[in-house]
Amino acid sequence: MTPLNTHEYTTTEPQQTDTAPPSLQVDSVQGARGDRILFSSLSFNLSRGQLLHITGPNGSGKTTLLRILCGLLTPLDGMVRWHGHDIRSSASTHRRECTYIGHRDGLKSELTALENLQVNAQMSGCHDTKVVSDSIRLLGLWEYQDLLVGHLSAGQRRRLALGRLLVKRAVLWILDEPFTAIDVDGRDIIEAQLISHLQKDGIVVLTSHQALSHPQLRERCVTISLQ
Repeated sequence: MTPLNTHEYTTTEPQQTDTAPPSLQVDSVQGARGDRILFSSLSFNLSRGQLLHITGPNGSGKTTLLRILCGLLTPLDGMVRWHGHDIRSSASTHRRECTYIGHRDGLKSELTALENLQVNAQMSGCHDTKVVSDSIRLLGLWEYQDLLVGHLSAGQRRRLALGRLLVKRAVLWILDEPFTAIDVDGRDIIEAQLISHLQKDGIVVLTSHQALSHPQLRERCVTISLQ
């Protein structure tokens, strides 16, 4: 393995106001892409109601870290625990309680916005049509629900992809650049859903080159900068 100069990281945390045990524990994790080490000895804990904002330049390992946290990649070293259990030995529980949304929207262009969300809801075990319709409203897509996804703007498609968070109801949200292609109104909508999730004791891990704008997000935020 050839180490990169970018495997250093820094962490900033808000003042802790409770003694809640961490739900997500990352202990001395090392990640790589191909034969290059991206980060080493990375450790942090997240409790319910906290948000982790991962920053850093392109190629620093942000997406690699997200994929490790949701179990899609195995770290070269170290361990990720969910509720005290190694996610490799409790994969089914971790997958059930985690939703990962990457760069790709994962939408079917031949289906309408509503049909896409219905499919995602059914795949997540949600058969409540009200949950789907409420989610379309919350995303600001009600008037576009009958449009084919191919006719939606990039920002509308991104919002619709993030709708999977609302129909699965997972505890842990892992989001890769959720604000990409999103306008100001769309960002307000997404940040409102992040705040609501945290207030319900959910956990959010996200990457973004943009600073979090809402004070209720910043006060719950832990920041890790991969350098």
